[in-house]
Amino acid sequence: MSRIPHRQPWKTVCALGALFFLAALPSLSQSNSTNERITLDYADEFVGRQINGEDVRELNGHVRLSQGNVKVWCDKAIQYLARNEVDLIGNVKVVRDTVTLTARRGKYFGNEKRAEGEDDVRMETKHIVLLADFGTYYLDEKRAFFHQRVRVIDSTTTIFSDELTYFEKERKSIAVHHVRVENSENDVVLFGDYLEHFDATHYTKLTQEPRLMKIDTSASTTAGAKQKIDTLVVKSIVMESYDDSTKKLIATDSVEIVRGPLAARCGVLYYFTKKDEIILYRQPVLWYDDNQVTGDTISLDLEKNKLRFAHILNRAFAISLSDSAYPSRYNQLTGRKIDMEFVNEKLHEIHVSRNAVSLYYLYDGKDPNGANQTSGDAITMSFENGKLDYIRVLKGIEGMYYPENMLKHGVEKYNLDGFALRSDRPKFENVFSRKNNL
Repeated sequence: MSRIPHRQPWKTVCALGALFFLAALPSLSQSNSTNERITLDYADEFVGRQINGEDVRELNGHVRLSQGNVKVWCDKAIQYLARNEVDLIGNVKVVRDTVTLTARRGKYFGNEKRAEGEDDVRMETKHIVLLADFGTYYLDEKRAFFHQRVRVIDSTTTIFSDELTYFEKERKSIAVHHVRVENSENDVVLFGDYLEHFDATHYTKLTQEPRLMKIDTSASTTAGAKQKIDTLVVKSIVMESYDDSTKKLIATDSVEIVRGPLAARCGVLYYFTKKDEIILYRQPVLWYDDNQVTGDTISLDLEKNKLRFAHILNRAFAISLSDSAYPSRYNQLTGRKIDMEFVNEKLHEIHVSRNAVSLYYLYDGKDPNGANQTSGDAITMSFENGKLDYIRVLKGIEGMYYPENMLKHGVEKYNLDGFALRSDRPKFENVFSRKNNL
């Protein structure tokens, strides 16, 4: 073993060290002539020794190494000359062009151009910051693989996962297992088990058990905290987020939605987060309290996190239970378009336009008293505290009264065309169970 004292000038240390190892390993340059060597640029001191028959350098204090355009810093290093590898200890930093990898410990593989970090690993590019307990950066491939407590942060989005691969050229992340995506500009959080994210276009796609959650909050209290009011949750087969100028989320296939007294199903959902608008396509059905609504398209307008309007277009049909004591009697409305207005999240008014038809059951006190069927160009129903207050019919009015003795033989045959009662209303615990990290 040869030791160069710390007090000798660094240039002398490096020169003597180089002579020592070249003399000890005469065939080293030949055996690695095809690989670019890791070069020692500086160290306060080094010790040459053998470990298990392998010649190594132990470098201490302000260690600087390089390989082409790759620069390496650390407090202490063990350099394996034959393998062209270095163990890195303390304040590790690896830099290539605009990419910097830091960690408490790590390893650099010169032949493979691979850097590994362990404990408080951080990789930073011009566009993202990548954090984890463990990370590997493949410098020639410009690819990083990080695992355990992974976070990726770009201008508006933070991604959490167990494992993540980042492709520097494509600016693409693939995250798996316990994936969570948070957006700094809204309260929307996405969950899933597989994600693809492109930070250049701010596009995110989840394809394994995707879930969406938005927690609505009231104004901040004097202490700065926010009080939780209600939560919107969405489940689908595929979920996409466009954090561009459109600010929209698209959920596709077997979509389920729950928010307080509201629930819905559809084939495709568009959620415009900036406008607070939700549009349901492909056989949508909406439930609100005791009301069921169907149509070709359903649009929901939220105002200050509360449902304000619902618009149902084409083959619009609304159903509500007339009285809990008579579970087979449903008030019904149908037409080309139905507009529903809500005040303080209570149904305030329903307006049906074009080919409007209503069926409404009557009661004398608590006793049933037949039903009215009415049609016209437009029908408006007004509600007080969620209960029907009055009905107004405009133009082309036609009506029919069904006395109670006729209804006793079966109310089902008096249902309006298109009546279809659904029993598959989504529940919060089915859309977002505790296994989904609630």
